[in-house]
Amino acid sequence: MFIHGAGTGKASEVYGDIASAMSSAGIVTLVPDKRLDTYTTFHRDYYAMAEDYMASLKILRAQADVDPTQAGIYAESEGTWIAEAMAHLHPDAIPFMMLTSPPAVSGRRQMAMAANTYVSVVGAPKGLNRDVDKFIGLNFAPLGLQYADFPAERYLKDLTMPLLISFGTDDLSMPIEQGTTDIIDAAKSAGNRNVLVRYYHANHQMRVGAHTSVPGLPLDAHYTHDLEDWTNAVTAGTKANDWATPQIAGDQPNQRLSIPTSVKPGLIGSLSTILVLLGLVILCAAMAGIIGLGITFKRVMKRNKQGSPLPPTENDNAGTSVIDSSMRKSDSHINDMEQLPSAMIGAENLDSAIFGRFPHRLTAALALNSCCAVLGIAAFFAYVIVAAKSALTLTSRSTMLNWGWVLMQAIALINVALLTWMIMELWHSRGNRSHDFWTPTRFIIAALCVIASVASLIMMAFFGLYSL
Repeated sequence: MFIHGAGTGKASEVYGDIASAMSSAGIVTLVPDKRLDTYTTFHRDYYAMAEDYMASLKILRAQADVDPTQAGIYAESEGTWIAEAMAHLHPDAIPFMMLTSPPAVSGRRQMAMAANTYVSVVGAPKGLNRDVDKFIGLNFAPLGLQYADFPAERYLKDLTMPLLISFGTDDLSMPIEQGTTDIIDAAKSAGNRNVLVRYYHANHQMRVGAHTSVPGLPLDAHYTHDLEDWTNAVTAGTKANDWATPQIAGDQPNQRLSIPTSVKPGLIGSLSTILVLLGLVILCAAMAGIIGLGITFKRVMKRNKQGSPLPPTENDNAGTSVIDSSMRKSDSHINDMEQLPSAMIGAENLDSAIFGRFPHRLTAALALNSCCAVLGIAAFFAYVIVAAKSALTLTSRSTMLNWGWVLMQAIALINVALLTWMIMELWHSRGNRSHDFWTPTRFIIAALCVIASVASLIMMAFFGLYSL
């Protein structure tokens, strides 16, 4: 019986060539559909899936031309976790297993190794490798994804049946050497020495012609023959000492990076915190801009309606305005109205009470901080997308990715300088006691800009942009 890996669900989508080849060797095969109503990107219950596949295995055993004591399992990739769960939940119920491209460890640890291998192959800087570990180490509970911590290592000792382990040496996503060692050692500790390992010059699906998964690629020429010969041998009673071939044979493996013993997130531990910070950057910067533009627009419209020119800007150092005598009288009226309760001020006059400008330098500091907070984070995520596409397609862009990382660090330092400047300008303006300076609206705008900038800097620190 065949167990699906990730990415497939229908029997018509996968295993057609492998199942047909094995059938031609006298082996009855069953490729069931994967149950997809309980299988999503965010939720996968490997224990429940194990029971579903056990039901399919019972159907295979019930066939008239099948010896029910000799009905075993073929599983690939994610499917090997389900096979391990089946062995754990139903000890001694499965007479043999063929495990192809088994992760052998939890999804979080395997993904950390795989992602780091991919970004290293395309020439990404070390800082991006550290970001991979931090991101994969996050708590993804808000999205579900608990299956990322499925304890695959714990169930290796339950593999007490004859095993055929197959890896492709072009597979960058699997621990092709550590996985072999872990499985052999765990099986041996459980008293199982009947384990054969075969390496093929192939990719994750044992297909040749590309390192990554590409539709239409042929299987390695020896792969199905090895499956057929091994299955017929173990069902005929071949023991560990009966094999005429070495326990480990085939192409020479070269696992580039080791599996991390643990994956830690760093400064921020939860994906929800990352999302909150990102939301604060975007929302606070947008609100500050909208409020500021709205007030400016209303101020311009009101002045145009009154037929009066806009007053000159305030002096940066003193926080005062140089205006003619007629405008002094008008502004004095606005200042006096700020002292009245809002209920006693008409809507038109209340709008006037909040009109006015920050000093040019403070306005520039607030605007630049908000813009750079958003643009800095946007630039970093664009960089990550480019790096991810390069990694997934194995397209080497070493020069671009390394200089891009330097640019990201430069942007991060510019944001620090801008935040420092904004704080200095706000500190300089703290003593301005003129009635129309620190209105509630101005205070809100300044607070929003500070929150956006600080949230942006925290995210940049998490992504290691301040590390050498």
